[in-house]
Amino acid sequence: MRLSQFILSNMEPILVEWESFASSILPDRTFTKLALRELAEDILKAIATDMQTRQTALEQAEKSKGRGQRSPEDTAAETHAFGRLVLGFNQAQMVSEYRALRATVIRLWIESSPDLDESAIYELIRFNEGIDQALSESTVRFMDRVNESRDFAVAVMAHDLRNPLNAILTSGQLLQRMKEPEITEINELALTISLSATRMNNLIENLLDFTRTRLGQPLPLNSNVIDLAPLCKEVVGEFIAFRAKRTIRLYSKGDLLGKFDPARMKQMLSNLISNALEHGGQSTGVTVNAQGQTEQVVLEVNNQGRVISESEMAALLDPFSRFHKQDQASSKRRLGLGLAIAQEIVHAHSGKLNVRSNTDEGTTFVVQLPRVAVDN
Repeated sequence: MRLSQFILSNMEPILVEWESFASSILPDRTFTKLALRELAEDILKAIATDMQTRQTALEQAEKSKGRGQRSPEDTAAETHAFGRLVLGFNQAQMVSEYRALRATVIRLWIESSPDLDESAIYELIRFNEGIDQALSESTVRFMDRVNESRDFAVAVMAHDLRNPLNAILTSGQLLQRMKEPEITEINELALTISLSATRMNNLIENLLDFTRTRLGQPLPLNSNVIDLAPLCKEVVGEFIAFRAKRTIRLYSKGDLLGKFDPARMKQMLSNLISNALEHGGQSTGVTVNAQGQTEQVVLEVNNQGRVISESEMAALLDPFSRFHKQDQASSKRRLGLGLAIAQEIVHAHSGKLNVRSNTDEGTTFVVQLPRVAVDN
């Protein structure tokens, strides 16, 4: 049987060995069968189809250099690379999958006792070309994503941390210049320093969490049965202390008891309130509603800022989309990760984060948290 036909006819045993090898790469992690073999069949089908297509000497030379013809859409190999990055594979581990796949297909084919004539040797060459092409596409896409994450992290550090750092430096310089400062002046500057340092700390925590989740690592949780009512009161109280000129209201109703990570809940709520304060109107306040329902706890954070359009809504929770769309030279450019991390925290608790925005109500982020998280 020709090698291309063998691949298409023996897809399942090949995929079983692919899945087995992929699961051994990260033995401390548990993946679903779909996650391990996802797109592997598409990669093999693409290679087998290419093997059955006539090829000129020039096309063969171009393919050997990773410059084979391709469609405008992402190939299965490119999509596979991003999927492996999200699952936590590094580049060497992803490359090892292709090495194992090459060895598996050739071994199983040889064991089937094919006629190794001149055409079989030619097919073997074509198969290796296909594997090399897929490997090249995967490697390029993998590194593109890694570099994109690195550039994004640098942009966050350069832009989002600049304002609070400047506030701290300016306040410190003013304190040094004051000969006999009044206690009220000292308190105001101390508050500015404290607020800015807190904001910087939150930005760094968000950046670390974003990097972790972008590379496929789950957010660590330390969940216990807690009451979210006092937690919400504490978080809102901290914002009121720091943002005395802005109105922040909290309404709580019903039983808010559930199994949550208290530190992550504070981080999530703080991120949503910070976002509401930043994008809400300066003359309007922020409202936090916490409501206990039969099987879940619902948190709503509302502000009266600019209405978010449907086109903006799609990219609202994806900081990469904002990173690429915003003007690179703009001094007002901000790459906040707060909403993205809030969503990751909600998802880690098996919950949902949605947003609605209209002229009557303003913008409201709605968090639905089951009282007991469902194991994924």
